[in-house]
Amino acid sequence: MKITRCKWFSGLATLICSLAISTSISHQADAATGFYFNGGMKFVSNKGAAVTIETQNPYVAKDSWVSIWAMTAGPGSADYAQVGYWKVYGWSGPKYFYEYSNTDDDLWYQKTLGNASSGSHNNFSVGSDNSNMYFKINDISYGDVPLSTLGWTPDQIQLLAETHDENDQNPGSISNPVSIGSAQYKTTSDRWVSVKVDEFHDLPHMKNNIPSTGSSSWEVWDSRYK
Repeated sequence: MKITRCKWFSGLATLICSLAISTSISHQADAATGFYFNGGMKFVSNKGAAVTIETQNPYVAKDSWVSIWAMTAGPGSADYAQVGYWKVYGWSGPKYFYEYSNTDDDLWYQKTLGNASSGSHNNFSVGSDNSNMYFKINDISYGDVPLSTLGWTPDQIQLLAETHDENDQNPGSISNPVSIGSAQYKTTSDRWVSVKVDEFHDLPHMKNNIPSTGSSSWEVWDSRYK
């Protein structure tokens, strides 16, 4: 089926969306109403992004899904590669996943992995060497894709929570926010360096504590949940 992938570009007022074709799974939600994001991003030439994210088990509205991830992305509206955890309506808890796409070829692939334990803190990294983009959780590689298949050059990183229905819970609550830290990107000279990301949130109940000066560690939460 087709799903809409939307990507916010920091500093711009417009949301650029594209259609990506899913050939690997059938449980994406037709009834989800949109794409909403909360967290940090940075425009920077890079070869990867990494961040440590606390796992929580958010509420998911009917026929929707919620995720939180590290992403490296290119200039096209569907040029991205990401790794993190997600929860689909009907699941008892979240699962790890990785995903990649490109704009020009309508390429889209996602792989769901094992269960993600609530309360755990895991490092998610997506990065490239000279020939492949790899997807790692706690330094263990779970997949890769040739850079020639992706066909795009990264110019930004995004470290965001994502929801699809306004009734979905942005992971975290007022009293127990999701902690996110050790944000890094891989330079074009193959060094991992700390990065201060710029704040972004879409809906009023999506909260984070990234200051205007940026941060490499922050929290996200849903203000409707105590």
